[in-house]
This record gives sequence, C-alpha cells and structure tokens, in this order.
Amino acid sequence: MKTYSSELFKEFPPGISDIVKTYSSDKITILKAKNVFSEPKGFGCYKFLLPSKNMPVAVVEKKKYFLEQKKIFPVNPDQVHLFTEEKSVETFIPIFIQKEYMKEFSHLLSGKSEIYYNNGTFNMDSHINSLVFQFMEEAQNKQPGYEFILQSLNIQIIINLLRDVGNNLSYDYHSKEYNDVKIIKKTEEFLQNHMCSDFSLDDLAAFANYSPYHFIRVFKKHTGKTPFGYLIELKIEKAKKLLATKTYCISEISTLCGFNNRTHFSTVFKRITGMTPSNYKDCIMK
Repeated sequence: MKTYSSELFKEFPPGISDIVKTYSSDKITILKAKNVFSEPKGFGCYKFLLPSKNMPVAVVEKKKYFLEQKKIFPVNPDQVHLFTEEKSVETFIPIFIQKEYMKEFSHLLSGKSEIYYNNGTFNMDSHINSLVFQFMEEAQNKQPGYEFILQSLNIQIIINLLRDVGNNLSYDYHSKEYNDVKIIKKTEEFLQNHMCSDFSLDDLAAFANYSPYHFIRVFKKHTGKTPFGYLIELKIEKAKKLLATKTYCISEISTLCGFNNRTHFSTVFKRITGMTPSNYKDCIMK
C-alpha cells in the first residue's frame, strides 16, 4: 500500500521525517512529534492537532489560539499557521488528511463538498482518541489484513471529525443561546487553568471565536461579570485558600496568584474582601 506520508513529507522541510514517528495509510498520516516551529506554513491538506502540555500559542491567519490537552485544533488546507515559539515540547500528535478524501465524505454526509473547519479548540471525544491510537497501532505493527483495518479506520476517523469538530456544514442542533453558554463555560475553564498567564482581552475573544465587543457582552450576560472582573475574583479566591494553608508568605502568594507585586495584590485583595491579606490571615489564624 502506497502511504500518504510519502506525498505529505514533500511539503515539509528536509529532515522532518527523521525526527518524528510516522503512522500512515493511503489517505491519512498521523505523527508523533516533539518539536514545534515558528516558521509560517500552510499544507495542502486538512490538519488536526492533538496538543500536549505547555504548547506555545498557535497563530492562524494572524489570530492567536491557546492550545489545551484533551482538545483538538483543526487547520484547513493552505491556512498559514505557526507557533509563537520554536522549541521542544512533550509529545503531541498532528493528524493530516488528504483534502479530496475529506471532501468526498463531506459530500456523502451533507451533499456539499466544500468543508471548512472553524479554527479553535474543540473537545476531544474519547471515541476519536481511541480510533487514532488504534490507527497508530495497526500502521506500526502491520499484522496480516492491516490495510483493510486502516481503510476502515480512515472512514471512522473522518466521519467522527465531521460530526464533532465545528465546521461550515455542522447541523445546528442547538440554539445560539446554548452555544453561547458552551463557549462561556469553555472560557471560564480556560481562565481557571491559566489565571497566571499573560493574555489580553483580544486573546480571550479569539479563544472564544468572538469579537472583543461581543465577547464582553455575552460573558457579562452569563456570568454577571466582565472577563477581567471574573479573573480577579478567581485570583482572590485562590489567594484566600493559600492564606489559609499557612504555608506561604504574602509575597509568594502574590506571585502564585498572578499579581505583578505585593502592593498591587494587597490593594486588590482589600477592595474585594474589605481587609488586607495580613488582616485576613490573622482572622483565620484565630
């Protein structure tokens, strides 16, 4: 069986095939990689990234996206994308799918061939994850009949991606209001997991795939707070828990909660709680 990787690697810089582990059928290639690159690149196929921990920020068509584990991030054919840093990371998995093969199944499912995935992070369904690892196992071991199993897995992977990853042909089963709730919940989870990271309102809006104005309006509607106000309250709640442990000094807690300095931390803490961090600590010590 002629594998798709032989065609795909023509689009990579020389030597890439020597530093990745490759698993390929005739239509799909899956890699295990540990290096990300900052050079802009677009591929003539569909790409789906399964990120590892501590991945750099991805940039697609000049928009920034924060990548998360157990999520899937799609890139369309010829979409220029890059990472903000060039470095080694924990093993991550990019999936490359031949463009015409994806279009063929798009037409079978929806009657339309032009399939375009929405940039952003989508929940990684456990079934897709299982199919990907089964594909890798079959491609590596090459037991008798593996070609037929890989052809079956090709179809299952593509159909599940078409169903579960947002695209221009997705069926609108849910109202816009429900979609807003899902996006705000995803943003809340991001803020909880990255409260000490450096990001702007524009970065958060891009993460939610909204304009900054619309993002603020929808976020406040569903949480009662602005994104900044919500983030500050998360930091103060974390600070309260750390103060109660008696393990850290106030300067250390300031840093652990993402404040630039102790003075700023104390000012914000008093504004939210009505007392300084020292007074709060004294109260819970009694």
